[in-house]
Amino acid sequence: MSDPFGKTALMTETGPVAVAELGDRELLAATRELTRTACLVEADLLLHLGEIDERRLYLDQAFPSMFAFCVRELRFSEDVAYNRIAAARAGRRYPAVIEALRSGEVHLAGVRLLVPHFTAENHAALLAEAAGKSKREIEELVARFMPAPLPWRTMITPLTDDTFKVQFVASRRLRDKLREAQDLLRHRVPDGDLATVVEKAVDVLIEQVKKERFATGRKPRKEALGDSGETVSRHIPDAVKRFVYERDGGRCTFVDEQGRTCGETAALEFDHVDGFARTYSHEPDRIRLLCRAHNRFAAEQMYGRAFMREVGGYGPPAYWQPP
Repeated sequence: MSDPFGKTALMTETGPVAVAELGDRELLAATRELTRTACLVEADLLLHLGEIDERRLYLDQAFPSMFAFCVRELRFSEDVAYNRIAAARAGRRYPAVIEALRSGEVHLAGVRLLVPHFTAENHAALLAEAAGKSKREIEELVARFMPAPLPWRTMITPLTDDTFKVQFVASRRLRDKLREAQDLLRHRVPDGDLATVVEKAVDVLIEQVKKERFATGRKPRKEALGDSGETVSRHIPDAVKRFVYERDGGRCTFVDEQGRTCGETAALEFDHVDGFARTYSHEPDRIRLLCRAHNRFAAEQMYGRAFMREVGGYGPPAYWQPP
């Protein structure tokens, strides 16, 4: 139990003691012990995360990726989820990573900086070099021995309820295209405001991709939903695509045993509930939207993991997941 006045109960060998009642030496000793325990817990947590990731148990729990599972189920912040997943995966490959965290020699943020540079030959030396160093010192270590730039991540930071700061690294080619777009839109955006120009470009892109993938916005042909019975073609008629996309709200419809829906909007695919290879049918009521991860998962449940691996059903993910 705790309150805002520092009277948190600390468990000791003789029973609970209010933190505010501890002597200076006792307080420092207790804090050091808690820090040591935190390192042990962190290491064990990473081992568990790594095993969940390896078994892909997040799919059963209606999450499209390990990252989504950590953020939405375990309530990690995005940065903490990113760091822990990277460390857990590195730890499965190089057990010394987990031991360095367990001992407290290297902190999680430091491990995350080192992960992109680990090899079988250098990881032990890098961990030893990073022992006891701050994040800034490890950044300097990486820059000194690994001059290649660290990977940049897109940052979207809220400023107010309706405004955001968007930051990313662009190529010269993209810079030139943005300038060209500004010039082309001067009649509509006289001041060349980049945010307005980008929003207009994204509006066009979204409309185009929805039309290509889900047939939304296309002029309907005479084809009817009832005309999509048995066929030898895998091509799903546009009318069926539109119906399924609109019915499912443009989201993954996978539902886990607890009744939770995935709801992912990225990398959506059309899934034949009964298996197209078995029915050769495009009946709209037997087609659903699934994210790529859950589409593969559903195929595995139907055809078996060994078969899916044999036919190459486990290629690279269609959208970003932490490394």
